[in-house]
Amino acid sequence: MHQRDNLLFYEGNLNNALLARNRNTSEEVNAIPKDQFLSTPEQDLIEHVCAEILIEPLTLYEESMEMEQHETEIDVSGYKDRNPFGDRGPINVQGIRVVVSVPFTGDPDLWKIRPNQFQTVFPRADVCGSKGGKAGHIELIYQQPSDEQPQQIKQRLESDLMSIRFYIDAQRNQIEQFNKSTPENVRQAVQVRRQKLEKHDGIANMLGIPMKRRDGVPSVKPILIKRALVKPLPPPPKSGFKPEPGIANEEYEHILSVIRHEGRTFEATPKTYAVHGEEELRDIILAHLNGHYHGGATGETFRRNGKTDIRIEDDSRAAFVAECKVWRGQNELIDAINQLLNYLTWRDCKASIIIFNKENARFTELLDKIPNIMKSHVNFKRDLGQQGDGEWRYIFTSAEDQLKQVIVNVFIFDIYAKAKRPAIGEIRVE
Repeated sequence: MHQRDNLLFYEGNLNNALLARNRNTSEEVNAIPKDQFLSTPEQDLIEHVCAEILIEPLTLYEESMEMEQHETEIDVSGYKDRNPFGDRGPINVQGIRVVVSVPFTGDPDLWKIRPNQFQTVFPRADVCGSKGGKAGHIELIYQQPSDEQPQQIKQRLESDLMSIRFYIDAQRNQIEQFNKSTPENVRQAVQVRRQKLEKHDGIANMLGIPMKRRDGVPSVKPILIKRALVKPLPPPPKSGFKPEPGIANEEYEHILSVIRHEGRTFEATPKTYAVHGEEELRDIILAHLNGHYHGGATGETFRRNGKTDIRIEDDSRAAFVAECKVWRGQNELIDAINQLLNYLTWRDCKASIIIFNKENARFTELLDKIPNIMKSHVNFKRDLGQQGDGEWRYIFTSAEDQLKQVIVNVFIFDIYAKAKRPAIGEIRVE
């Protein structure tokens, strides 16, 4: 009976292992402490749980393999051509022993698990993986009498490597399908648990700042949004999770659509708007926003609270903030980000930076610069993708608390108007 300790891809069934891991999704989500779960953004929860569930397939680095060769004694009593009468061994002869070491990365447990596709012969190797690690090497061992052709070892090695490649590729196909579907499965498990907690604790009734649209205001069709080393979850709040008001995503998208519509109007007639400064441009957008929404006693949902910002407040804390800036270089944009992040905000504050290009004739250069500037900020967390021409969306952590995240939608509108040259003989007074 042959020893099976070093048989590869022989013991378990990969399909059953993937199904079992998929069933563990809800258990992983439910194992997160309640306050920590409620205070952590959904995407962070998904990435955290996925790190526990996703499987790293095996990758073999044949270009880095090494070998050792030693003299040894070999018992040839089992060789029919050397022991035709079947004498009891051992019958030792001089031989060579070759050990080929091939590095790998991936989950070492996969070396024992059989994929859906398999052959009638299983390769053999000793797996030397670091404990709990995702890397190591396998050792393929060959020995034969010294008088046999060395070419035989090469042929056996090539045959074994071909077989191992077959099994790794078959595993990878299954694992990639599993990994592709896992984030959505985790998202559903997170949403199911959050809905249960909100229902049980009555949180749902306390979320959201009421915002009533004015009757008769024509809607501005929003542009469809293209969304596209895992860190540990942040610690739960010491005082426990407390629900806070916030703007619903639908309302945020509508606010942005109004700003987008207004900015496109500016770009259509740049000479009309290029004469205005930051505060005047802000007031024009502010007036149009309040044409769509109305608030309390003042009748204004959107207020000024600074030279260039537009905001929605509740209990003196901002749930929406927009900063309006004329482009004057990278430092101005960094200052605008810092201003946003230093406001006392709600946990799910949503924001916007509105940039006006009045002085730069090379507008396309700004389109390349702005994403790099945003991502270089120390509080940058995640890129949510380009939302359209001259528009991007990011997530930043608040300057006051890493548990608080700010969604920042960045616009740049080109209202550069080339100055008209004076006619011959015309006198211009400036």
